[in-house]
Amino acid sequence: MGGELWKLNDTQLMAETLAVSAEIHTLQVQRVDLMIAMFERDTVTDRGYRSPAHWLAAATNLEIGQCHRIETLARLLRLEPEVRTAYSSGLLDADKARRIAYFCQHYPRTMNPCDFDKARTILIDHASEKVATKTTVRALIRRLEHLYSTDDGPPPGEDTTRNELFVSTTLHGRVAIKGEFDAVTGARLRHLLSPLAAPRPEVGGVKDDRPASRRNADAFDQLLQCVEAAGLVPVEGGVKPHVTVTASITDLTENTAIKELFANSPEEGYATESWAGPLSLDAARMLACDCQVTRILLDEHGVPLAHGRTYRTATTAQRRALTVRDGGCAFPYCSTPPAWADAHHVRHWVDGGDTDLDNLVMLCGHHHRLMHHTDWEVELTEHLRPQFIPPASVDLFSTPIPGNRPDLVS
Repeated sequence: MGGELWKLNDTQLMAETLAVSAEIHTLQVQRVDLMIAMFERDTVTDRGYRSPAHWLAAATNLEIGQCHRIETLARLLRLEPEVRTAYSSGLLDADKARRIAYFCQHYPRTMNPCDFDKARTILIDHASEKVATKTTVRALIRRLEHLYSTDDGPPPGEDTTRNELFVSTTLHGRVAIKGEFDAVTGARLRHLLSPLAAPRPEVGGVKDDRPASRRNADAFDQLLQCVEAAGLVPVEGGVKPHVTVTASITDLTENTAIKELFANSPEEGYATESWAGPLSLDAARMLACDCQVTRILLDEHGVPLAHGRTYRTATTAQRRALTVRDGGCAFPYCSTPPAWADAHHVRHWVDGGDTDLDNLVMLCGHHHRLMHHTDWEVELTEHLRPQFIPPASVDLFSTPIPGNRPDLVS
């Protein structure tokens, strides 16, 4: 139809848009129904995926966050048939259905079954009105929770069980933060940000023209730097929390002699960080001005050369080398970052396997257990790249599947 849209008048154009929107909703309902069936059959576990969301992200171009929202909706609607019916019939969109179903699974314990049925009906009726928004639905839920609140627990404004924080990556590697906290936690945050977010003193008659939102963002950045410098955050993944930037030496230096010395090192034109992804070389050079540098030499295939002695568990230096090579969990399509992954022995320690780079692969907890408790196997190629061999129940011919590769060395 794309080339013939000019034939439609305004009324037809609006009608066609509504028809397509209804069809999209019908397909989304079918997808949720299929996801529910996948839960009930436990379809993807034997294929190495932690959940249907991880499988969906690997099999499509959807982001993992969007796949998690689809999975969450399916899990909730599976338990709430009334809300599922309203969603399937088009009365509710996905976001309102998710919020109402979540309330139905976590309603106040003082609410009796009769009142619960009424509350669910009120929520569905309100959400199905065209003037309803997710904000008004959330407000109605909060009102119901307050109405049935008890005196033996904290008031809604101080209830820490309602706290939530979402951190997601958007376009160009930027990060979006959205959250809601209890009054006390919010007060702590405001007190910490307040002195850092104050307008800069006037210099030469020029006032600080940053809006409050920009001053708060700059203050948050300063706060993070203060926490990093103080070293008060617990160890994660065997090392203190830190920003790890990987770049080719020929990219970072402007020295001609060094470029000639490392002529085999490719000039990629960018650096990379495990959470942020690709970074400009200017940002990498800025971070290199005040940091600890770990030299990790790579071969022509981008694989770290021998970088540690043999211990029972991987050393910090070895974990950093694995981060460069595997970029996180090496299992195909897994997006777990390095800090949340383990160093797995390809040949187990008790079987004589060494704790060296040619016998280690980075795996998340789920895929680490998968290697130990199922017939999945992992091996390293001649270039020390991980590849995974599925059991016959997944692939009759057990065709090796290449593992993940970080963008910088791919």
